[in-house]
Amino acid sequence: MWQIKKYGRFALLCVLIFVVLLAGCGKNEPIVAKYDDGKEITEPEFKNYTEVIKAIEPSMAQAVDSGDKEALTSVLHYMVMTKHVTAQVEETDEMKKEAEKNFKQFEDFTKQQLGQDEKLTQFYADRKVTEGEMKDFFLDQVKMISYFSKDVKEEDKKKEYEQAKKEGYLTQIDVRHILIGTEKRSKQEAKKKADELVKQLRNGADFAKLAKENTDDPGTKETGGLYQLPSSDGLTIGGMVEPFKKAALTLPLNKISDPVETEFGYHIMRVEKRKEQSYDEVKKDITNMLAQQKEQEFFTSKVKGIIKEEKIPADMIKEQPQQPAPGQPGGQQPTPGQTVPQPAPGQSGGGQQPSGQ
Repeated sequence: MWQIKKYGRFALLCVLIFVVLLAGCGKNEPIVAKYDDGKEITEPEFKNYTEVIKAIEPSMAQAVDSGDKEALTSVLHYMVMTKHVTAQVEETDEMKKEAEKNFKQFEDFTKQQLGQDEKLTQFYADRKVTEGEMKDFFLDQVKMISYFSKDVKEEDKKKEYEQAKKEGYLTQIDVRHILIGTEKRSKQEAKKKADELVKQLRNGADFAKLAKENTDDPGTKETGGLYQLPSSDGLTIGGMVEPFKKAALTLPLNKISDPVETEFGYHIMRVEKRKEQSYDEVKKDITNMLAQQKEQEFFTSKVKGIIKEEKIPADMIKEQPQQPAPGQPGGQQPTPGQTVPQPAPGQSGGGQQPSGQ
């Protein structure tokens, strides 16, 4: 902390003048939100934050850019929640390390999405954000998880673990399969072809070779039909459709299955490795997941209560096209920080789950 007494009255006077000047400048900036006891978010702060959210969550970018007031309000509420919560969290070195790791994962993923000619510096410049602002966002996320984690009970973690274990989400598994789909052939034709392949495999044919030649699952064609789960994109055996999951969890190792029927067709399967993760291995992931649920509950039910005033800048709001009727595609915008995974062949509609990684 500054040692004002050491520098005498002149230094104190300079500090006071500086504070007054800052306060005078702030009066010229429109206020977007007031929350807690006199805390404020200015229009420039909010507009800058929307740029960060757009860079982090492309799913929000279109709604924000289109001037959707509901999406903009969601971003503002998320910003208020973040400021409200992180102000109550004491920053630690461990938090900084965790945030740095998460930020690096974000940058690595972004590099994969960019063309060879585009650099990260250009990515940030195009989105009107700085690397420092992005790092601050990830540090705030870690602080929020820390804040909401303190209310996660041990018995709830163990209950979640047992349920996740039962559903197969905590099983590390290598399973090779060949999908004979029914989209372009009849069920009878698909079953006949699957039976023929089963005979070849049980007679010693190379599984990977037959998978590359015959499978209708484009996601595993080049790997010779191999799923290694959990995968880097969050796919788990627990997220698979029930018949596939049940077979993967119960088949004897290295045995060729009979054709397993799912909504996608017939799967010929061979489980090559299967290991269940222990509670200690996934405790942190489960804690984070339950903390995120509490964060979402706070966002949904309590944020409005801490906001005293709010006003989205008029120049950011645009008239929206007519909303789709009930039952039609379209609808509610995701909360900042949420993504919706798409199912792969053999995977059922997903939900959040501990990765164990």
